[in-house]
Amino acid sequence: MKQKPWFEVSTEGLRQLQAGKPIHHIARELIQNAWDENIVHCVFSTSWTKGRSEIIVKDDNPEGFKDLSHAFTLFAPTTKRLDVSKRGRFNLGEKQAIVVAENTIIKTTKGTVIFDKKGRTHKQEKTDLGSEIKIIVKMSKSEYEEMLSEIKTFLVPKNIQFSVNGELHSYREPFKTIKAKLLTEVDVEGVLKRVERETDINILQTTSKARLYEMGLPITEIECEYDIDVQQKVPLSVDRETVPLSYLSNLYAEVLNATYEYIKEDKSSDVWIREATSNKRINTEAVKKIVNKRFGDNVVVANPFDKNSIDEAISNGYRVVYGSEMSKEEWNNIKNSNAIKSSSDLFGSNFVNGKSVEPDENMLKVSELAKRIAKRCFNISINVCFSEWVGCAAQYGEKTLTFNVKALGKNFFENALSVKVIDLLLHEIAHEKGNHTEKTYHQAITKMAGELINIALSEPNFFSI
Repeated sequence: MKQKPWFEVSTEGLRQLQAGKPIHHIARELIQNAWDENIVHCVFSTSWTKGRSEIIVKDDNPEGFKDLSHAFTLFAPTTKRLDVSKRGRFNLGEKQAIVVAENTIIKTTKGTVIFDKKGRTHKQEKTDLGSEIKIIVKMSKSEYEEMLSEIKTFLVPKNIQFSVNGELHSYREPFKTIKAKLLTEVDVEGVLKRVERETDINILQTTSKARLYEMGLPITEIECEYDIDVQQKVPLSVDRETVPLSYLSNLYAEVLNATYEYIKEDKSSDVWIREATSNKRINTEAVKKIVNKRFGDNVVVANPFDKNSIDEAISNGYRVVYGSEMSKEEWNNIKNSNAIKSSSDLFGSNFVNGKSVEPDENMLKVSELAKRIAKRCFNISINVCFSEWVGCAAQYGEKTLTFNVKALGKNFFENALSVKVIDLLLHEIAHEKGNHTEKTYHQAITKMAGELINIALSEPNFFSI
């Protein structure tokens, strides 16, 4: 007794699965099969009339179909799985086109197969060279026009002359071509496995929605400034439309490593760039450049445990970036690249660990004036200290004013009544009422200035130090 196969395939079931896909997928699958062969010419011709389109794809592969049975055998073993430079791997493509067509004729060097209402018919008629696939499929006029429009987005391989209805579609020169190791799919001892392999990646400028391509054929739209054409199999689901997010992340990082100099400031926060700068593959220079484009030259990371440093950074015109503004992965790469210093690094209150300085006569005069102003204007007694640290000129907090002698220099204290000394005293003592970004701080400065003018007019001895 003849052994029955394990499975039966429902043609109607397969047709239903394909019915929801855009009609232009038919063209893509037929063109893919041709481009995967040893060809020089591929001709795509089509016409539309009364709700139906005739599609013909011809190629000049000397061998034609390697095995004509593959035209009607789902998931048959194929040599394409052994070669990452071939797009096919499921041996499903032309079946997806045939099943939605009313009529299909495949003519090749091995013979002819006809699919129509009668079923499948084999004929001995052969081609001398290459293959010709002709299908009749229902589609609306808008679907037909969409198909032609979609084909125009295909990236023709450099070694193939491809024409559509007599019009030659030329090779599109990449903006850049880079090499990188990416996951691909290849047959390893009869099992289709995902392995990492170095490949060329073509980066192309685009004025429309960017796409990810697999050796010239579009897979899916992507959030990127460029079209990206990977020159090996891309890891895909059976529907050829789903790409792992981790794969896209790696791809974005490799592309940004090659293009960061060309990214404009208003694009530096785009989704794909945020994803790329979160990826471990991103390089140091790319991170630094993107951070600069996004935030400018004057930028610090907020140290939540040093609020004074944040306030000082803002007052000095710095953009303060907070932890919630980026992902953990982005912050790790920024830290590893030393792309942004913390607010404490540039404006920190690290005078606590600074070197104490013994005040000279001039410093003591400035100290006395500071204490008088604080007492008269706010009725508080303050301490005044002198220290050396790497950071801002002075700090005020907990009713203590600390001068950074290293930053100011001793000459700063030569005239206690100089404009620069009075300016710094008002700036710092006003922090008793708030921080730079608070209204109460600015009100305190103007209040102090007004009171000191009145004191200078009515009590000039107040300033005798």
